[in-house]
Amino acid sequence: MRRFTGGTILTMDAAHPRAEALAIADGRIVAVGDDAHVRAAAPESEEVSLGGGCLMPGFIDAHHHFSEGAFFASTLNLHWPAVRNVADILRALAARAAETPPGRWIIGEGYDERRLSEFRAPTLAELDVACPSHPVLLVHFSYHEAVVNSRAHEAVDVPLHRVDPPGGEVVYDRRGRPTGRMIENAAAPFYMGAISQELVPDEAGYFERLERYQTRLFAAGITRVYDPAVSPSMERMLTRASERHVLRIPVLVMPSSGKGMFMPPWDRLEGARTGDGAGLLRTGPLKLFMDGGQRLAFRIPLHVAALAALRTTRRALGSWSLAPFRNAASVPMRFDPLAWCVRGGILFYTEREAREIVEAAVRRGMSVAVHAEGNVAIDCTLRVLPRSRRDRAPGVGPNRIEHFFFPSADAIERAAELDLAIAVQPAILEWIGDQFLDAGLKSWQPFIPLRRMLDAGLTVAGSSDAPVVDFDPLAGIRAAVRRRAASGEAFADGQEATIDEALEMYTLNAARSGGLDGEAGVLAPGKSADLVVLNADPTALSAGNLDRVVVERTIRGGEEVYRRPVAPAR
Repeated sequence: MRRFTGGTILTMDAAHPRAEALAIADGRIVAVGDDAHVRAAAPESEEVSLGGGCLMPGFIDAHHHFSEGAFFASTLNLHWPAVRNVADILRALAARAAETPPGRWIIGEGYDERRLSEFRAPTLAELDVACPSHPVLLVHFSYHEAVVNSRAHEAVDVPLHRVDPPGGEVVYDRRGRPTGRMIENAAAPFYMGAISQELVPDEAGYFERLERYQTRLFAAGITRVYDPAVSPSMERMLTRASERHVLRIPVLVMPSSGKGMFMPPWDRLEGARTGDGAGLLRTGPLKLFMDGGQRLAFRIPLHVAALAALRTTRRALGSWSLAPFRNAASVPMRFDPLAWCVRGGILFYTEREAREIVEAAVRRGMSVAVHAEGNVAIDCTLRVLPRSRRDRAPGVGPNRIEHFFFPSADAIERAAELDLAIAVQPAILEWIGDQFLDAGLKSWQPFIPLRRMLDAGLTVAGSSDAPVVDFDPLAGIRAAVRRRAASGEAFADGQEATIDEALEMYTLNAARSGGLDGEAGVLAPGKSADLVVLNADPTALSAGNLDRVVVERTIRGGEEVYRRPVAPAR
């Protein structure tokens, strides 16, 4: 039994937001409150000094592709600035091919054509030259598209020339030659094939990656993750990792189709239901994708689109740069003369198709988590989700919308009426914020409007969408409070969260969004002893000083899993 004292304790309990001491035993919180009360409740406890630091619930990442993040952690790093141009990518591929047996996959992850000097991805022909004896899969930073070579087509038995699959696009150049670029569902067979063909023969290697990856999460103060879009093969791997005690962090698994994460998940309605499982692995909501990533399904009135184009032009002229035009062009749009509007993106389901899946999931006793970014996808999702809390089976957590990038004010109110949880990724404000600003879309509606969501009473859960964006919760908290793009330009739209609200997003609200508020997210007796110790109380700092906050110690289930190394004395 241990008793923590000597610092600030933030409980995330509105009735008792702060405490002087906290005691834990056997992986659970025994007592929390003033020092005298906790001493009386835990008289034999060992005192642990916080050294003036801040103790709070461990961070929960409510949307983190954990199983795939571990898999891709040892693949080629193609994130900027590790690579700055296509030549850098091709050199890295050739070097990896030289040390890889022929026929094995060469996989890279994280390229962003907007940041490459050529403003394009490598082509199939270039990949064939760099890796003539290996199938190649290069995963876009968004994870919603990829580039492959000829050997990859052979490895998964997909013709080099083919028509667009439903919900996907195969890109050809002006001469009709395949570029290797696969968007949304077109990338699915390569994505699934590469993972399965590399995962099965290298189970031990994957477990090593998993151990290293979760160690990094603990160092960030993360004590629980919700893994969206988990395929059957990945779920089996997580189960074996748990059985062999490799897995040390609790994971809420959101099942997706074994045919590809963007495919209709009918095949996952035969297995575990939401709430099933025990220990470190539990089943969460069924995962659906209503729209794409950069192909988010949206509709903008024509006059707003015209104003956005004008703003883009002004930004380009003001900066003497073509970057605003390139950023605006990275989200394809088309004029709809019948509706007198501009549309874009991919909608994976009709309203009838989505409703059929949702209703089947509800009958099965499952909640549903729907990826919906654009306003068209969001509105369709709100029309097909169950109308009331009574439609959920006992003990099943809330239905969710993942991302919720461009909801109207009316959509936010409807989401609140449906008692939905919303998984947001504040760090994306920084990652693609300049793209949003360059596209002139501030004239449309706010991007991830946190203030509106919180004021409406929605359960807004903080998350990262890692490995798309770095998983550091403190970075997400800073982004929620500051709302700035990578360039430093402020969104200036009044949609900031307060520091207290941002902390709740990654603790209390994240737990609620997974139906785990009885287990975690608040420091209260009986809850799991999932704790993080920070060097300072974030609520006592201004938004500009939040960079000073670092993780000193992480405790998961009562066990210390991370302690910040002591800097050597000079």
